[in-house]
Amino acid sequence: MVNHRRQGLTHLHGCALTVTAVAVYVLWCALAQLAGWIQLTKGVDLSLYLLGVIVASVWVHHNLSVVSHRLGDMDIIEALRTAKYQILRFVAVLVTLAFVTKDSDMSRAFLLGYVALMIPVFTMSNVYWPKVIIRLLLHGVRMRVVIVAKSNEIPRLHAMMADRAHLGVEVIGWVGEGTAIDCALPKLGALHELKHILAEHDVSQVVISQQAFPPEEGRAIAQCAEEAGCRVRFFANVQLYFPHRQVSIEHDGEFAFASLLSEPLDNPANRLVKRSLDIAISLPVVLFVLPPLTFVVWLMQRFQSPGPVIHRQYRSGLNRRKFLIYKYRTMHVSTEKNALTQQAQKQDSRIYPFGRFLRRTSLDEFPQFLNVLRGEMSVSGPRPHLLEHDEQFAKVVNTYYTRHFVKPGITGLAQSQGYRGEISEPRLLHKRIGYDMFYVRRWSFALDIRILVQTARQIVFPPKTAY
Repeated sequence: MVNHRRQGLTHLHGCALTVTAVAVYVLWCALAQLAGWIQLTKGVDLSLYLLGVIVASVWVHHNLSVVSHRLGDMDIIEALRTAKYQILRFVAVLVTLAFVTKDSDMSRAFLLGYVALMIPVFTMSNVYWPKVIIRLLLHGVRMRVVIVAKSNEIPRLHAMMADRAHLGVEVIGWVGEGTAIDCALPKLGALHELKHILAEHDVSQVVISQQAFPPEEGRAIAQCAEEAGCRVRFFANVQLYFPHRQVSIEHDGEFAFASLLSEPLDNPANRLVKRSLDIAISLPVVLFVLPPLTFVVWLMQRFQSPGPVIHRQYRSGLNRRKFLIYKYRTMHVSTEKNALTQQAQKQDSRIYPFGRFLRRTSLDEFPQFLNVLRGEMSVSGPRPHLLEHDEQFAKVVNTYYTRHFVKPGITGLAQSQGYRGEISEPRLLHKRIGYDMFYVRRWSFALDIRILVQTARQIVFPPKTAY
């Protein structure tokens, strides 16, 4: 019941944001044309950009599920943070529209003004629209809830449901044996008193812990609740098995599965978006940047370190499938195995001078755009390590191999945050894998764009760890 209310609130909030974005656009067009604040070139098709606003609004609506649990309970800072990612989607759509249509007549001041205006508008909308919707549609529709569970489960269940108070959920107490420690929720009685308790307290919904009772007893409790006219919800406490891990629940017909990892890129639609971005970036690089850059690298190598231009090594990719990765050779040619597997260090004598420049600016990674076109890599994702290092790092971080649930990237979230180069201590490894795991769990198109922008900045201003 709570989930239905939350889903409905999410959809209605998305519709409200769409109406708001369109209304602001129409108002901004009127002000720009009537007041003369911004001079638009004659012949600009404003209706085309209105269509772009609608498309961006639908994209924002689709991604509201990420913050659905917070709608109606956001503070101004959280709403501003959410608005930032929503505005990025508008920027992406409108700029792409201007680029694809080659619309040089569109006033940059007009678009920038609209985007700037939408930041406070969306921030306030994220704070107040859900509250208005709740007040109009759920005002006075309170759901009085009783929890039936073991005493040690009550504090967690109560805390979780108390966060839904803005949706009209009112937890009035619990029923069971024993005493709940560190919980202000009152105990209404023992299990054999449930029928009387439900009638006396005008209960709307009963939440039953699935693990607390065998199937026969759980069915009897549910039947008692239904006879009293209450809605019944069973609570599956998977945190009993993984108390310090986030889990997600997947539904497939009559079955529900608890997953230790949410994977946005397991969705074919998200994979298509990511693959489209990979091709859009890698194809121009391979056609126009790689040939002249390869010639320059070859020329410098002839003077400083003769040998093959491209260095190839096996790495682990998606689902730990091995592939040959391409890089510009930055070290002197060596046949020693240790020289091939040892991490590069500061002032490493194996690196020739121009190779040092390639590594510091990340230009040595550019041949990997070929790997991206081949589908073995992505422009962003966890950086692939040497096979020998995979085995070493997996002994330090027990969840290490879950980073292979997505394609490896030319750059990654950890690298965009400055964590690149030699891994000299376990703390650095844990930090990098932490960023990789965040990427696997929370991938989005906006996150990829952010990683690419931050990486481009590091090519111009390399961090100290780039060597």
